[in-house]
Amino acid sequence: MLILIDMWNINKRYLNEDNFAPEQQVENPYQKSRADQLILQDPARYFRVLNLAVSTFNDASTSYYHFSIGGYHGAKMQRYQELIEYHIQPEMQQLMSSLQNKQNVRGMDSLLSRLEVLNMLNTKYIIYNKKSAPLRNPHALGNAWFVDDYRLVPDAEAEINALDNFDPAQTAIVDQDFSSHLQTESFRKDTSGSIQLTDYSPKRLKYKFRADQKQLVVFSEVYYPEGWNLYIDGEPADLFRANYILRAAIVPAGNHTIEMEFRPRSYYLGSSISRYSSIALLILLVLWVGYEVYTYFRPQSGEKEKN
Repeated sequence: MLILIDMWNINKRYLNEDNFAPEQQVENPYQKSRADQLILQDPARYFRVLNLAVSTFNDASTSYYHFSIGGYHGAKMQRYQELIEYHIQPEMQQLMSSLQNKQNVRGMDSLLSRLEVLNMLNTKYIIYNKKSAPLRNPHALGNAWFVDDYRLVPDAEAEINALDNFDPAQTAIVDQDFSSHLQTESFRKDTSGSIQLTDYSPKRLKYKFRADQKQLVVFSEVYYPEGWNLYIDGEPADLFRANYILRAAIVPAGNHTIEMEFRPRSYYLGSSISRYSSIALLILLVLWVGYEVYTYFRPQSGEKEKN
């Protein structure tokens, strides 16, 4: 009893009521703001939200309910960080300046149409006050879209600089390193065609495609070649980079199912090596135990002669 009383008092210094929270608060750590509630009413699920009411790139709360432009991670991709510094933050500053100056509807719409990078990242809603309705961006380009043309640039620096003044709905900026995928082809956007994201998970994306002629398609997803694979009607196809950070592909005319799947070769190779190594180790262990049991119970040569 003395030990219990002594340890109880000491332990309460380090683990007490302040370290616990109500179950409801743990299960719902972020309460929905009015802006969150209004955005969640949108039947289209796969779009991104820019939250200006928090520290956009140091706060992860937006991602609890929405696909977020911002958020925080200690190991951020360098290309996305560069996109933030070169383009996203300047576009955010333009937005905040216009909101603070209470620009009229026509002026705000004109500004939104000029936010090339936020539009190609499918930024459909902008939260500027959690207690107010969010700003809806009608110029967000969606999960994927067709473009009329492409512009080849010599290197990554030219690629990121080209995002300053271009129309992402019409043109794709492509590094010269990916020119072999284009093969000097020309394209014409099929305005009657469509491409729609029908299924989403972190490791698998599925699209429904329809067009009367081949299309150059830009996907509003980060290009990451170490594991992402593209399939058109189950057949492997080529992915390449466009607009410094996004994915692009050439899709033939017709009705197609497009799938992207994350299957990094290094992971599956390492997993196979680990699995078969474990099996080999178990087999060796069984053989060793069997040998030890056999030698323990094997009759000695003297015993054989006596018998």
